[in-house]
Amino acid sequence: MSDNTAQREFWNGPVAENWIARATQFERSFRDITAALTAFAAPSAGMKVLDIGCGAGFTTAELARRVTPGKAVGLDISKTFIDAARTLYGGAASFIEADATDYPFTPAYDLVFSRLGVMFFADPVASFANIRKSLKPGGRLAFVCWCAMADIPALNEPYLAARDLLPAESPTSENAPGPFGLADSARTQRILADAGWQDITIERATLRTLLGTTVEEAIDQTMTMGPLSRQVRDCGEATKLAVRARIAPVLEKYRGADGIAPPAAVWLVGARA
Repeated sequence: MSDNTAQREFWNGPVAENWIARATQFERSFRDITAALTAFAAPSAGMKVLDIGCGAGFTTAELARRVTPGKAVGLDISKTFIDAARTLYGGAASFIEADATDYPFTPAYDLVFSRLGVMFFADPVASFANIRKSLKPGGRLAFVCWCAMADIPALNEPYLAARDLLPAESPTSENAPGPFGLADSARTQRILADAGWQDITIERATLRTLLGTTVEEAIDQTMTMGPLSRQVRDCGEATKLAVRARIAPVLEKYRGADGIAPPAAVWLVGARA
């Protein structure tokens, strides 16, 4: 058994239920990130692809479409997510409820793909070493993860603007499992090398995150995503209204032709087994 129990509990509760309920909005927000990772990973017809941290299955289904007549398999530690993925996309792809750290992989896949799903491991070297076992010789890993929170205005600026209205938060230790667990690219390079990966490449990209077509939509999205959502979840209605008012002008400055779209910095990471 791995040490990812805390993540299993976290992603089987209200957070996963919220993601499923707002799946359409979240996919819209991550549209450019998904497109960039897909181009970077270059899935092609006939491949067998493993999607780590597949969530409710959107990316797995899209991979399945691209690799036909190949196959895409989604894996997630969350039963809540996997149940939703099977309901939504079971006709297009297969899904496994499992922890990538200790699942008994065999070398069956050509490509391992992950969109924002591999930053949460308690022991990342062990996890990535086990994931490597899923690939055929020469098979490829391609994932995207967040850069530092300070480089992601969509998450950082609303949080900073409203921080004084929220309960005090215990500081998270650097490189702790979580959204920014692989924000340090030099550390990520070492983790993958120690896990036995070859030909490691890490590229930085700054991409749009479309939070909503209106400021109100963007506020709703911001208050259900990232650090701010965790802080505001248990607050009273008066505090939530005050937070909404505080972050509205922060988001308004990112208005573009199609809505509120702050930039976000990510790492595109590739390697070979």
